[in-house]
Amino acid sequence: MSPTALTALLLVALAACAPPASVPATTEADVDADAVADWSAAFEAEGAVGTMVLLDTQTGRTTRHDPDRAAERFSPASTSKIYNSLVFLDRGVISDVDSLFAWDGVERWAEVWNRDHSLRSGLEVSAVWLFQRAALQVGRGGYDDVFAREPFGNSTMSDALETSWLDGTWRVSADEQVAFLDRLRRGALAFSAEDQATVRDILPVLAEAGEVRVKGKTGWYVREPDPELGWLVGWVERPDGDLVFAMNAEQASGASFDIMRGRLRIVRAILEGEGLWPVDPDEAP
Repeated sequence: MSPTALTALLLVALAACAPPASVPATTEADVDADAVADWSAAFEAEGAVGTMVLLDTQTGRTTRHDPDRAAERFSPASTSKIYNSLVFLDRGVISDVDSLFAWDGVERWAEVWNRDHSLRSGLEVSAVWLFQRAALQVGRGGYDDVFAREPFGNSTMSDALETSWLDGTWRVSADEQVAFLDRLRRGALAFSAEDQATVRDILPVLAEAGEVRVKGKTGWYVREPDPELGWLVGWVERPDGDLVFAMNAEQASGASFDIMRGRLRIVRAILEGEGLWPVDPDEAP
């Protein structure tokens, strides 16, 4: 799929993910202290329960919806592809993010995966097979070396390296996601400055208007008997200070949660409620 076609697909998905209403902003008075916010309306509107962690890098304030859940570790699912991209570059498994990996010809449920992919396009469409193949090339010893200097969550891989982020072995909390992403944003991880800049560059753009841009990665964990889990993590680039966020959610009891679309709608509703979602001046009311 060409970059133009991929962009078109993303725009269609974003249009479908427009939330029904924004969520009221938090009223925390002390902007320099960590805060607890009630963003339950954003989750309830999607039939979900979950957590959202939002770091304002200018003030240093971290705001959390459901702090207990924010500290709880879950499978990162495809959000681990951000960390894995750094690992692949660091270990020399991938040297050019635009070089193509040949598709193995196996038809998978997501049609967009069934073709050759580079690291850049594979990250954008979350092509699982590419990341599994590269993970096997890194090997257990390679992961152990990287985890020793830059942990991510519990830094634990299962016997099957290529499914560790899908089978519940490798786990990370929303708090840990935000800390990791903030350090990546600043180039402060224990990876080369070049590799960190490369991953920042290829992280998918979710929304953009004027000088404000949202970049991030989704994740979807499906493994019985655990409840299905949706992730959206990333940051908002803006002139008056970046914001880093991590959200995970699962279906509420007796409700129906469209994980594929609902993840973005939850984050967008929360950020809109805080006045932080990018709005095109030409489209503003």
